[in-house]
Amino acid sequence: MNDILTKSEPQKTSKSYFKVVQQRWKDAIQTDGFIIKLLTAVGIAFLAAPKFPSYFINIQKRDGAYLSDVVLNHIPAFDVSTPIFAIIYGMLVFLLCRVIVKPKLFLLFCLTFVIETVLRMSCIYFFPLNPPIGLVPLHDTFAELLIYGDTEPITKDLFFSGHTATMVMIWLFLEKRWEKTLAAIACITLAILLLVQHVHYTADVIGAFFFTALSYVIARYINKQKWPVTCGVILVFFFILETLFWLSNKII
Repeated sequence: MNDILTKSEPQKTSKSYFKVVQQRWKDAIQTDGFIIKLLTAVGIAFLAAPKFPSYFINIQKRDGAYLSDVVLNHIPAFDVSTPIFAIIYGMLVFLLCRVIVKPKLFLLFCLTFVIETVLRMSCIYFFPLNPPIGLVPLHDTFAELLIYGDTEPITKDLFFSGHTATMVMIWLFLEKRWEKTLAAIACITLAILLLVQHVHYTADVIGAFFFTALSYVIARYINKQKWPVTCGVILVFFFILETLFWLSNKII
């Protein structure tokens, strides 16, 4: 009898989890402006996604500056691709399992992601850099499939670090104390590993903290506004992104 109760407990937990998710999303959709804001943010992400491979190919054509990096000069380069992506994708899946239960938090996450992406693409375009000396190519099958495309390794998408930015976002959106502690440890570890692999300058990693926090602050502010304002601001960011795509095509 005890065995039967023990075996049925995970099923009850699973069912209650999905019921909570279903009910919260049902309530959120009925909230004024929620679905329009969400569809705008998600729609922009899907519309922009196919254009990133050509953008990065164009960026790769440019010659940029080399930064004198005291930190990298004292770190020998090693290939640590596997732990880097184990950390980032493991934590990302964990975050999504958390935020999907809270639709309004998920919406804020989507808005932050769109803004952070536009800021990052802007920085990459306006601050051209050559990769650090001693760079060990970072092999990310998932990113190569969905973002960079089937091309030569992209090494000039430097300032600021997208991997670090993702980890900072994960820290921002996890709510429990132990979750934030775990995310902070993972974020710092990832930042160190990126430097060990010499795929980013120290400035790229530090910059990610500032710009991700800025994206979050902007997203929180516009999310408090009525949906026409929120959607209008996000569409402005989309226009900026489209302009960057167009400008990158002019790179010879």
